[in-house]
Amino acid sequence: MKLSSGDTAVEIRLEENAAVIDGRRVEFRERRAAGELTGLVIDGRLRPVRTWRSAQSVMVWTPGSVFRVGPSAGRSARTAEHTGDLISPMPGRVLRVLAADGERVERGQPLLVLEAMKMEHVMRSGRAGVVRRIAFGEGQQVDAGALLVELGE
Repeated sequence: MKLSSGDTAVEIRLEENAAVIDGRRVEFRERRAAGELTGLVIDGRLRPVRTWRSAQSVMVWTPGSVFRVGPSAGRSARTAEHTGDLISPMPGRVLRVLAADGERVERGQPLLVLEAMKMEHVMRSGRAGVVRRIAFGEGQQVDAGALLVELGE
């Protein structure tokens, strides 16, 4: 299976309490609440995690990053066209838009702030590019998997 973020994809194999990522074994313990995965304990540190499942893949949110896990590295027809687009990892409300249409952005640059699960989540660009379109304005509700920001070259 593949794990992808922006233009980067790596091979991943899940084992009981471990993941083998490009040949490197990473041990973890799951944290769950009400049956939902809420975090992973890696090297003794709790790392919050939120997930959303689609028919082809799973979106995984961690602070500052969104990853897609699936057999095709998240390269469906839609994502192949829009590599690097910012996708909402969970339902929420847009608090602040930090970029504008036509603006050149760098990888890791904050693009908007999403309020979800009673927390503020800074959504960052997965790659350098130009903002083609910001799909939601401040105060608008978004669903999990919604396109938030479309990036171009």
